[in-house]
Amino acid sequence: MTPAAPFPAVLSAERLAPNRTALFPILFTDELVRGGVQHACVTPGSRSAPVALALAAHPALRLWVHLDERSAAFFALGLAKATRLPVALACTSGTAAANFLPAVVEAFHARVPLVVLTADRPPELQGCGSPQTIDQIRLFGSHVRWFADSGTPEATVEALRFARSLACRAVAAACGSPAGPVHLNLPFREPLAPELSELPDSLASDLAAGGRLRHSWTRVQTARPALDESAVSEVAGTLRSARRPLILCGPLDDPDPTLPDAVASLAHALGAPVLAEPTSNLRRRALADVLIDAHDAVLRGAAFRNAHLPDAVVRLGAPPTSKTLATWLARQPEVPQVVVDGDLAWADPDGVASAVLRGAASRIASALASALGPARSSDARWLCRWRRAGAIAREALVTELATEDAPFEGHAVAALAAALPPDTTLYVGNSLAIRDLDWFWPASAPPVRVLANRGANGIDGFVSSTLGAAAGLPGPIVGLCGDLSFLHDIGGLLAARRHGLRAVLLVLDNDGGGIFEHLPIAAFPERLDELFVTPHGLDLGPLIEACGARLLRVEEPALLAPALVEALRAGGTTVLVLSIDRARSLSAHRRAWARAVDAVEARA
Repeated sequence: MTPAAPFPAVLSAERLAPNRTALFPILFTDELVRGGVQHACVTPGSRSAPVALALAAHPALRLWVHLDERSAAFFALGLAKATRLPVALACTSGTAAANFLPAVVEAFHARVPLVVLTADRPPELQGCGSPQTIDQIRLFGSHVRWFADSGTPEATVEALRFARSLACRAVAAACGSPAGPVHLNLPFREPLAPELSELPDSLASDLAAGGRLRHSWTRVQTARPALDESAVSEVAGTLRSARRPLILCGPLDDPDPTLPDAVASLAHALGAPVLAEPTSNLRRRALADVLIDAHDAVLRGAAFRNAHLPDAVVRLGAPPTSKTLATWLARQPEVPQVVVDGDLAWADPDGVASAVLRGAASRIASALASALGPARSSDARWLCRWRRAGAIAREALVTELATEDAPFEGHAVAALAAALPPDTTLYVGNSLAIRDLDWFWPASAPPVRVLANRGANGIDGFVSSTLGAAAGLPGPIVGLCGDLSFLHDIGGLLAARRHGLRAVLLVLDNDGGGIFEHLPIAAFPERLDELFVTPHGLDLGPLIEACGARLLRVEEPALLAPALVEALRAGGTTVLVLSIDRARSLSAHRRAWARAVDAVEARA
């Protein structure tokens, strides 16, 4: 994951730094850039002034200034996720740093590279009532890949070298295997402003003053899991005897362009249906003849579920979003279930995995396909039955959507599939939005890239994450979220106008947390609204316009796709609000699933 580094000109020894406080952050920033950092997100603050000024002054670094720390952190998260490059994130001391925590947690679990820089008071101002001072040592606990406290800057040759070395180590840790956030705590003494003062002449002559000419101070080789040939051979032996295999693809944003072909080769070698959710980014042309459409709807029918139990499962990516699918597999602990993971994680929440293969997903899939030999042709009925069921379920869902007059979430997903160009990045929010994408996104939809904050699965920071992705990518950026996710990060919308970002946000406004009406707590309605659904009763329009974004309202399903096309053509950021009645939406979901189940059981 370590990117190629852009190498700026060597720093001028004569203009190394105005004072000893500025010395460390200037060299540190230069080395971050040499290590591959191209973007930095900062928020206002006095104690962080040396860091902010150093980041702003570097000619090869794009600076994104934000008004609050939580939005800045999620913006950085979305930017790093979209570009697959490490992003620096800096703030002042005290509770400012604490506001980074939710995004740091998400980055840790989602394996997103962030270099988190928290300015701090020096040791003599700790624990004595100094303002804006808290204990920032290991502030983010176990949710970072690495932590270090730099100590207060010194004007010595050793300090110059340490600044560069520390930056190299931070980027290497952030981009390692697994990738994730690192936290560097940076205490500074006065002066914090760039006041001129004398520095020892000896500093300018040291190599660390200007850095190495052709590469970063320390080049770090990132360790990757080696392919265990014996484990691959053993798993291939298990799969070879399978007659009802399945391949499952959960949330995954693998940049390897060979992965779809590798998974297709494995599926053909096994004769296996592929159940790939939209966030797997594996609904690609190479897999077209093995993909199963509408697999969640297919598996809602008990008759089909019971008649199509697998005898082997290969799973890539994070655990599946579909509760129906996850629960079904969790009840089959005797079935060999193989998890493919290249980042030393443990993606088995139900404790049913029989094997975990470490290594690049494409290499493992190709190795298994090669070990299995030629594609199976003796019995294609297993795959054909799944394919037919998926096609029947999709047809039923499309028919039901066409009969629904009142707009609901399924209409929004269908409109996105119809309107988005293939080069779109679709950032989907958690809770009901990502489930509706899984339920209603057709396998034949354009091969857009789908991103989601599925590390810790929270609804916070969605607007900022989407706008961060818009800052890092050239193509269309569309966000899909619920109204509570949107309101939770309404302040993040300020970045759109501030930085001139172009994006479209489609907000599913059902006046509350509609997901709870799909959960077991809905069977206890006495305090459902008060404690769980929490309807807000707000008109989102004035809030959107106050933040400087363009507002579009949609009240009819047929107008959704044209509105999306209009929003995609517009400049700036547009928020498209779809008004949804929760009760009618719940009924529409149930009718869609019932129609699909009936059709599959009658015709598959």
